[in-house]
Amino acid sequence: MDATLALAGLIEEFNSLAGAEDFDGAEQLAASAFGRDLRTDSYLHYQLGRMYAQWNKLTSSINHFTKAAELAKSGGDELFVLQVVEELKLAKSRQLKQAP
Repeated sequence: MDATLALAGLIEEFNSLAGAEDFDGAEQLAASAFGRDLRTDSYLHYQLGRMYAQWNKLTSSINHFTKAAELAKSGGDELFVLQVVEELKLAKSRQLKQAP
């Protein structure tokens, strides 16, 4: 099976679980898929960052966005790095607004 198709199917299933607010299921799916390859791991960290932002767990969101950016940068995917960094900025901004 083509790795791109496998990744797309994985992300689709992850988003379906997160969209149904089955955050535990989405977390378990991601945990079972880590370690396949650098690209998959960076996209999974990105998706977890988005899910945690939706769940308002901003520290976890920031941690996953940071890891996604690091992995994407080491994989040479500069466009994805830019996308992740934008999401990271939004999560940090939200976190600052919540700080007492």
